[in-house]
Amino acid sequence: MKNAVRLPVVLFLIICLAGKSALAQQGDELLFYKHIGMSAWNGVYYGLAADHIFEIKDEKAAVAIPIITAGTLALIPLFTNETRVITSNQLLLTGHGQLIGWAHGGSLALLINGDNSFDEGKSKLTVGLAALTSIGLGIAGKQLATKMDWSEGRVALYRHYGLAGPLTGVSTCLIFSEDARALAGSVLLSGAASYLLADRVNRWHEFTRGEIRATQALTIMNGVLGVCILADIGPEDINTPAWIFPAIGLAGGTALGHMWLKDLNLTPRQGMTTLYAAGLGALIGEGLAILIRSDNADFNAVDYLFPYTAGMLTYSLAVSSLKKKNSIQACLPEKKSSSTWDFALMPQNLYINNKLGGNSNLLNNRYFGMQPIFAASCTF
Repeated sequence: MKNAVRLPVVLFLIICLAGKSALAQQGDELLFYKHIGMSAWNGVYYGLAADHIFEIKDEKAAVAIPIITAGTLALIPLFTNETRVITSNQLLLTGHGQLIGWAHGGSLALLINGDNSFDEGKSKLTVGLAALTSIGLGIAGKQLATKMDWSEGRVALYRHYGLAGPLTGVSTCLIFSEDARALAGSVLLSGAASYLLADRVNRWHEFTRGEIRATQALTIMNGVLGVCILADIGPEDINTPAWIFPAIGLAGGTALGHMWLKDLNLTPRQGMTTLYAAGLGALIGEGLAILIRSDNADFNAVDYLFPYTAGMLTYSLAVSSLKKKNSIQACLPEKKSSSTWDFALMPQNLYINNKLGGNSNLLNNRYFGMQPIFAASCTF
């Protein structure tokens, strides 16, 4: 039991140290330390996968292996990247590949073994294939970001579709079937189709990273609304037409975001502002729902319509404010001059000038001109 407690403690210390180092850095070095932290975090999951695959029964070994893999994977970029430079696109696509690799690898195992994929004899293949796919897609994502000259907005668009697409596909599949192979196939097919669709969307319009973040806020809100409607009106049977609501929420939220946020030129920070606005507004709405709801009431429309409405209201206010700000900024004339002014104050020359004035510009039998009190220069 003590060894089991040590793992989260050690992980907490690793995260704290990584966070402290990251906050102390700037620019590219900050991204590099984020990469180290992300590598360590993924190392924990790969270590846990190794525990399952090799059937580690010893408690100390089961705790030690994830810690060792976390440290090892964190050391690899530290020793192999001497320049400590990693681009935002490399970091984002590496993390995206590692994340979706678990889903796609596990889906491939489900496609092979069906409902028996998590049985005692076949779960090793499922976990192992998921871990290997995660590692492989993480490497592929970094290589893709290195070779392709993509904007941050384009990368964010692909990441968004790579996550929203499979979720929409699974929700749609559950309307008709809950068969394991059908669900796995829907993840793989919708995942591939989502990247093709993202490419078409990028050809239609080049979104900024901030605009995609704001789109994610709409997708999350509408997707969660669909899940809440499913939980409220859907029957106990998992195979139900009510799964159409989460699918519509995810797809509709993304489409609404593209139409609403097009050409707003939101920065990444402004995109995060819309996310915070939506989340905090939903929190206020949930508080209002708690006040209105009767004490013994079951889960009903009040529990999700109030948070959704309040979240959409604060989101709309944030988008409207940012749109107005960016419109005003776009109308201002651009500063074409890159000149730099340097000023220097020299109060000590007051004393020297007083001496010179009383001795006919002679000081220690040498002639001096009056000394300047301040100097200014301009570099063009």
